[in-house]
Amino acid sequence: SIILSKKIFSRKIVISLLRKYYKENNIEPIRGRTKIHIFDKEMATLYLIGKHGLGLTVNEYRKYYEAIFYKELIYEKIYKKILEEDGENIRELIKRYYDGKIDENFIFRVIRIAFTATLLGFETDENMTRLLNILHKSFKEISKRIMTFIKLYITYRIAEKIVMGEISSRIEKEAYKHSLCVKFNILKSAPSDKLIKMIAIDVLKGEEYMVNRAFKTKIDYQED
Repeated sequence: SIILSKKIFSRKIVISLLRKYYKENNIEPIRGRTKIHIFDKEMATLYLIGKHGLGLTVNEYRKYYEAIFYKELIYEKIYKKILEEDGENIRELIKRYYDGKIDENFIFRVIRIAFTATLLGFETDENMTRLLNILHKSFKEISKRIMTFIKLYITYRIAEKIVMGEISSRIEKEAYKHSLCVKFNILKSAPSDKLIKMIAIDVLKGEEYMVNRAFKTKIDYQED
């Protein structure tokens, strides 16, 4: 609303406003352990909420999108194209939008737009799974980094259910973790409990005592 009311057309200014708003409201950007360029990356969240959450169409607000969210427009376009073509000619597609080169950071921004859309409920888990599997097969040279993002996705899904109270025991947490690892065929590279707990508490702002229930090996009983 600030962007529209003040007619802001600068990505740099919007990033500064986003950083200030998050700090004032104790909000953490969607992230893993690293915070490098995190608010430039977090513009994906603002873009998706505006476009898919508030229904601010590109046709109606084209000047704003092209001035502020020009990166996200490209990332989402490529993401949709990859799914439409089921990964066909994916390397040529990436090169077409990035100066004829394969840039891994560019690829991870494409993943992030899909990842964020899925977390916000604007995209399905099935499409996110398809995208990650396609990229993992297509870019062997960065498969280890893609594997890291797969682990982060699994981490967020588990942490989310813990914070929402859908997982409240270690057994439930381990069962859900196993099912997700099977889906991505990474049984030997499951995310650590330490990372899951960090995301649940520090990023998703879950109550620590509730989060800890999913990691306890024993149940505490209290007498009435």
